[in-house]
Amino acid sequence: MIEAVIFDLDGTLLYTLEDICDVVNSVLKSNEMPGKSIDDVKHAVGRGIEELVREVIPADSVTDESVEKLSDQIRKLYLEQGSAKTRPYPGITELLERLHSECVPMAVLTNKHQLSAEKQVEKYFGGISFAAVSGDREGYPLKPSPEAVKPVLEKLGVLPGNTLMVGDSDVDMITAANAGMIAVGVSWGFRDTSLLLDHGAEFIIERPMEIINILGSGL
Repeated sequence: MIEAVIFDLDGTLLYTLEDICDVVNSVLKSNEMPGKSIDDVKHAVGRGIEELVREVIPADSVTDESVEKLSDQIRKLYLEQGSAKTRPYPGITELLERLHSECVPMAVLTNKHQLSAEKQVEKYFGGISFAAVSGDREGYPLKPSPEAVKPVLEKLGVLPGNTLMVGDSDVDMITAANAGMIAVGVSWGFRDTSLLLDHGAEFIIERPMEIINILGSGL
């Protein structure tokens, strides 16, 4: 029986790509580095800011120091102005309201910085009850580590096998597999559905409300 749903944030609940790209390019420009296209940035997101920086800066500029410096700059700027073009995907708010009204436990698990994740969840879904909003912060591993999932499951009070992990990336599908959750890939995010299937997606959904059908099936 499915008892709870864990959602990824970027590319799953929220369309954030343009804002991420704008912030990344602003930081690159301020460091006299070449800018990146939106497709470049799209394929670099998902594994945390440090990995994004390693992907978008010139290879000969990649050092621990430069990655840390630019990552801190991106975090700060994104927190200040990272929601100008962000919006929920069509049907997401309605889905969350339906789950909320039916008392289905929900959480957000993202590799976005914790403060940015909390700020955006509150801004766009402030009326929805989430048991946890878990992001990138010191002392906590990132997805796809199963250790990233454990504190979220504890707050939800459910077993992994009774939990849907809903996301748009291979990272989310691998996270589900590593933690023993049911992997649900979305078609509207930052990755192709073929990649999601290759990494263990048990379901691919075209519209958010299809989550209700999966919950109703009980598995």
